[in-house]
Amino acid sequence: MDDLLFHGGDMHSVTESQRQRARAAVEQMTPAQMNAATDEELVANVVCRFRIEPLLVHSDQAETEHRESQTDVSSHFDRAVLDRGQPCMVKANQITVRIPFTGEPDLFRVQPTSFTLNPPRGRVEKSGDLGGVVLISMTRPIDEDVEEFNRWMKSEVKSIEGYAATSRGDIEQFNADLVQRVRGFVSARRTQLQKQGQLLATLAIPLRRSSKDATPLPMPKRVLKPLPSPRSVEQEYTISREDYEHILNVIRHQSRSFEQTPSAYRKLDEEELRDVLLSSLNTHFEGDAGGERFRRKGKTDICVEFANRAAFVGECKVWGGQKVAKDALTQLLGYLTWRDCHTSLVLFNKTVKGFKALQEAMPGLIEAHPRFLRHADAVQAGEWRAVFKANGDDARLITVHLFLVDLSPDVAGPQP
Repeated sequence: MDDLLFHGGDMHSVTESQRQRARAAVEQMTPAQMNAATDEELVANVVCRFRIEPLLVHSDQAETEHRESQTDVSSHFDRAVLDRGQPCMVKANQITVRIPFTGEPDLFRVQPTSFTLNPPRGRVEKSGDLGGVVLISMTRPIDEDVEEFNRWMKSEVKSIEGYAATSRGDIEQFNADLVQRVRGFVSARRTQLQKQGQLLATLAIPLRRSSKDATPLPMPKRVLKPLPSPRSVEQEYTISREDYEHILNVIRHQSRSFEQTPSAYRKLDEEELRDVLLSSLNTHFEGDAGGERFRRKGKTDICVEFANRAAFVGECKVWGGQKVAKDALTQLLGYLTWRDCHTSLVLFNKTVKGFKALQEAMPGLIEAHPRFLRHADAVQAGEWRAVFKANGDDARLITVHLFLVDLSPDVAGPQP
């Protein structure tokens, strides 16, 4: 006989155990780990690890299998059986229904908050970590009415759907609550470490603003505030948020200059367009010894490095289809980076007309990348910002700010 489904574990106990595991994970974070990420990045990482994927039963894709079998009718009192103390085997039809599902397979062993005294029966076959099929079977003598199979099948499928829906509601409520719970755990852990004097603020790479008077862009220059040191933990360096936004603003203003006179820049290749951006950036920042802080690395890259690791990388590409953009994102995510790396991808459109359609397709292209985690705010039109997991290391999060610059022949002046 098949096992009882949605029977065994208690939903409250399961979800409470998962909350405590999430709490323990936060409490075990070291000062270096806390220091290397923002609260929201820590929350996203922990929630991703401990959220439960709810069950979704795809009964519309169910399939049936048939085979001849035998069944014991000794207990069927509507049949003439000489000795009911012995098995009486007759030919039978065995129908098995295979119902695909997605979600956490172990939830079929957890009783939801609302249930009946007659749960469905079946067998669960996993397919990967999150999904599989539920199999329900019925065997009846070959001479019995086929309509009995139909009535049984509809009843069992409906019961499984109902239980799965209740379970899904419980899990969705847990997942929504988990975000707030983890945010509280992270805040409490950070406060605890601060009180213990073990947490130090992230040391930003000291980007020194240039003192040159000439600048092609009407942008204010700010004085960087000194950050605390020394450290008792291994240092993780990052471009500060203030400097990152300033870098993006330089790229933004230069990109608008490109679009105002597209014919002057359309003839330039990727490296030449990169060099224009590089020159603009180095009028705003300079290196420790007065040289260039922003340097060339590879054919189309702009890079800020410290201790032989990248904290900011800019990539310039001429649009050549979605594969170009996807490969550029993959390249950015593959750099040897600090835990919190900020990057920029500038895509130059030289040939595609209908720029609006290209812009509308960009969010979907970003989301389709296998390392995509979530969108972030990008206020300006024609720009997108998203957080990705670094290649080979889910704990390293990389912010990518994407610019789409139109240099196509149908551009006739400044873009809105």
